[in-house]
Amino acid sequence: MNEDSKVPLRWKQIFRNWLDRLITQKWFDVGLRSKMGALVAVGLTGLIAIFAFIGITTVRQTTQQFLNEHVLRARILAENLDTTLGQISGLLTILSSQIDMEMPQSNLDEWKGVIKQDFHSVRGVYLFDEQSNLIAATSDLPSIDWKQVPSLKISPEIPARAISTKGLPRPYAIIVVPVKRGASQTPVGVLAAVLDLSNPDIFLSSGSLNADHIGTLQILDGSGQVLGSTSTEQVLTIETIDKILTHLYVEGKPMVEACLGCTGDEMQETGTVIAFAPLSQVPWGVVIWHDADVLFAPVRQLAKQTAILGALAILGAFFLVFVTTQSVIAPVQMLTDATRRISEVQFNATTLKSVKSTLADSLAKQTGRRRDEIGLLSNSFITMCTRLQLSMDEIRSLNHDLDKRVQSRTQQLSILNAVALTVNQSLNLKDILNRALDEVLQLTGIDIVAIFLQDTNKGQLKLSASRGLSENAARLAYQVGLLDSSCGGVMELGRSVVVPDLSPYRGRGAQSLKKEHIQALMHVPLITKGCALGSMCVGTRQHLQFDSNEQSLLTAIGNQIAIAVENARLYAEVQRRERLRGELFTQALAAQEEERKRIARELHDEISQSLTALLYEAEDGLEMDSHPSSSTRERLQSICDLTQHTLNNIHKLIFDLRPSMLDQLGLIPALRWLAETRLETRGVRVAVNDGSNSQPADNETDSHRLAPEIETTLYRVVQEAINNIARHAAARNVEINLKLTEETAKVDIRDDGIGFDLTELNTSAIKDLEEMDGTQPDNTRGLGIMGMQERIELLGGELEILTAPGSGTQIHILVPLRERSLVYD
Repeated sequence: MNEDSKVPLRWKQIFRNWLDRLITQKWFDVGLRSKMGALVAVGLTGLIAIFAFIGITTVRQTTQQFLNEHVLRARILAENLDTTLGQISGLLTILSSQIDMEMPQSNLDEWKGVIKQDFHSVRGVYLFDEQSNLIAATSDLPSIDWKQVPSLKISPEIPARAISTKGLPRPYAIIVVPVKRGASQTPVGVLAAVLDLSNPDIFLSSGSLNADHIGTLQILDGSGQVLGSTSTEQVLTIETIDKILTHLYVEGKPMVEACLGCTGDEMQETGTVIAFAPLSQVPWGVVIWHDADVLFAPVRQLAKQTAILGALAILGAFFLVFVTTQSVIAPVQMLTDATRRISEVQFNATTLKSVKSTLADSLAKQTGRRRDEIGLLSNSFITMCTRLQLSMDEIRSLNHDLDKRVQSRTQQLSILNAVALTVNQSLNLKDILNRALDEVLQLTGIDIVAIFLQDTNKGQLKLSASRGLSENAARLAYQVGLLDSSCGGVMELGRSVVVPDLSPYRGRGAQSLKKEHIQALMHVPLITKGCALGSMCVGTRQHLQFDSNEQSLLTAIGNQIAIAVENARLYAEVQRRERLRGELFTQALAAQEEERKRIARELHDEISQSLTALLYEAEDGLEMDSHPSSSTRERLQSICDLTQHTLNNIHKLIFDLRPSMLDQLGLIPALRWLAETRLETRGVRVAVNDGSNSQPADNETDSHRLAPEIETTLYRVVQEAINNIARHAAARNVEINLKLTEETAKVDIRDDGIGFDLTELNTSAIKDLEEMDGTQPDNTRGLGIMGMQERIELLGGELEILTAPGSGTQIHILVPLRERSLVYD
């Protein structure tokens, strides 16, 4: 057997395995009612599918036939209209060759007879001379102004035949042929026939089609205008005409034969079916449109009949299923319901007997006379009820044990969660231990508890907190245990030690606990990150073995307390380092201010005095020499100017290092002088306002003097802010407000500058600090703001900066006047 023949066999085996698995694993797990329902569903689905297929196919075929006939009618009518136009044109050509322009009225009776007999849609035949004057007519049409008809004008290029609607009222059209003279064939006039496009005879030249059954007929020209219609009440909508022009006209001429509204969506949207066919004689098109409800009424009647027949077949199938269900499945369902009732009852001996008796009577009435499989199943069910009680006691016992274990575990978890929440509510070590011991006593049912923490300096255990016994007994409790070592040896072993009975112990610690009537102890190590921080000693006043569940619970509590102790110690270390950092920063600021004072004093006492003497000498040199040379005078004057400029810079530097105005006059005058000298010289308008109860004059001493360290800090912070405004803000107005109360000093600084992104600036400043290698950082503005924050926090105050790019900057400073600091709080 070759490989090609093995492939079908392999697929056949795979399909067989899949079918077997479907039957054994799925079908046999389904109930009888579900199986019957599935079979009925499959049968009904097949039956409905057959009827639906037959009905839909029939409806579609009938509908398509109606639509094809609709398009065929339009094509036939278009061809008939083309034929009619051609016949009339030919008739006019024949008549034009027989006309005697000298006697134009001689042939009128003949023309009338021909038109009346064969062309009912022609309203009249008209003869015009070279000047387009009417000289003969078979009928009078007063509604037509012949001068406005362009096709009547004679020119050398006049066509042999022209069909047009221009200049004519609707629904008229005109066919024009030239009247030529002799052998030269020179046009001497035109012969025209006026057609009524609304007359059905223009479509039906024979009796083969009945206009009463083909809908509304209309003629459209190249621009979509309706030239003629068989019904004045029914007209095409603008949307339908636009759709015809878009899809069926090519370069303004009807070129496509089609059916609009013939799909389901279009028919539902418009409610009409439109057939379109173009003409070959002229750029017109024939439109036949029907109301969809009228056109497809026979189709809907056929679909309704098919649906009724299918519904009758489905009802018959349902009746057969109902009979089968009542005779076979209903008894089985009754047994299933009885089983479910048993499973829903909370049984005891009394309720079981009652249910068994009730079900047995019910089953005997309904199935007692049956000897088939259903009857045997009913008897087996009654027997099963009698045996159910045998397993009830065992189940009840197992449930009781399970409930106890669940309650115990839930209680342990609740206790552990309560202890964890308690120890995490604070970072103070003493507070943590006291709360933890209270929770342990309240939740675990033990009588005493004590916590010993290892002294890192001495390497010994030290009592940190206790509950339920005297302090002396608590201090000795850790000596009772394995080998009477510290806390029963738990620090060495790293695990819990249980002393179920203290009576064999004779040590001093055991004797002190016996006086407290303590009978049993357990030492639990406090371990975190693999390191023992101390021990928790718990005890009871009755003999207790401390089973595995209690040991696990107390060990877990000890671990939670150990984590809290470690966190408290780490927090205390952070606080200590923060205090140390604050002290160092305060000392650095104090040293900085002292050094500023020393440098300012030396600049004033030595360098400033020397420069002043130099200035006086240079000025004396200018005054003593009555006839100095021009070069000498220029050099002396240059020395005077340079010396004066240097003195001014030194005085400014002295004020920056330590403003004497701050020490002599106070904060407000110093800030006002600083703002005016730094900002007003740059064209910035500055307003310094004192919001206190009394405000001194500009040059008077400030009566609201603060502590020197507070005045210095506020001055330096405002100085940094003013420097930042001068360098970066590009502000035009700055306002500085100082308000002093009995408890606080408040400074507000506002500018209308360009603002900045505070978050980005702080991030950049931190990055510069991390990357500093002894050089000056680029972001001095960010570091200056951080220095301002540090200075205010050392006074226990708050600094808030509100800014955004393009919206100016506000700085709010609040400092308490009482001596306190966040570092020492």
